[in-house]
Amino acid sequence: MPLIYSCIVPHAGDLIPETVEDKNKIALTRQTIQEMGQRLQALTPEIVILINPHGFRVQSALSVCIAEKAIGEWSPDVKLEFDLEPSLANSIADKATEMNVPVVKYIYGASSGDGCYIPLDWGAIVPLYFLGHRFEPKPKLVHISPMRTLPLQLHYDFGRALGQVVKQSSQRIALIASADQAHAHQAEGPYGFDPAADQYDALMQKTIQDGQLDELLSIDATLVENAKPDSLWPTLILAGALKENPRQGKLLSYEVNEYFGILCAEYQP
Repeated sequence: MPLIYSCIVPHAGDLIPETVEDKNKIALTRQTIQEMGQRLQALTPEIVILINPHGFRVQSALSVCIAEKAIGEWSPDVKLEFDLEPSLANSIADKATEMNVPVVKYIYGASSGDGCYIPLDWGAIVPLYFLGHRFEPKPKLVHISPMRTLPLQLHYDFGRALGQVVKQSSQRIALIASADQAHAHQAEGPYGFDPAADQYDALMQKTIQDGQLDELLSIDATLVENAKPDSLWPTLILAGALKENPRQGKLLSYEVNEYFGILCAEYQP
């Protein structure tokens, strides 16, 4: 079955309302991702595949989790728990290997049972808080992390492998690219200011609006280095998956959250 839904969403921690004092801050993005969650829930996904640019990363390969559970503790009042789907994760990793994409499968803790789980970081917790955490029934999860030192083409090819496996599955699968945009919007921020941040974010928005994610394969490397995004690699995996599962895309929102850009985009049949 082709993808039932896919999207690009940010992982800014201040989107989660329970731990934010000023709920007017980035209210547009919070409202947008809440509405995205409602639409996805109505589609009753059985599995959510999350592309997390953070998580467990290895130097020379993309990483695919084949553990059994995922747990995230954001605050005393916000705790997430998902069953993972190692069967689908293995199939994606194996197909990518067939396509000459370097992949590492990993587990954490015990080999099976309750101790066979991964801890989730902000790159997973924030999107999943809105896109699966409260769903009934709750979807299972596949957790994937790119590796930024690898060529862009390998991420795209991994996405194509993922997309081919999804098409062959009988399950209802959604794909989420967890992605913050340029991180150099503010001189006082941890990465300083660079005009490349505005240029990168404008390019990403135009690429989404034009339906041309494949063009990111030829993005200028200096622009990426100066803008400091983490969105490029998850978005290229999404682009590869959409090559196998064509969908109409729509840019829903964009804001700058202090020093980094955040946007929401959605792809549906």
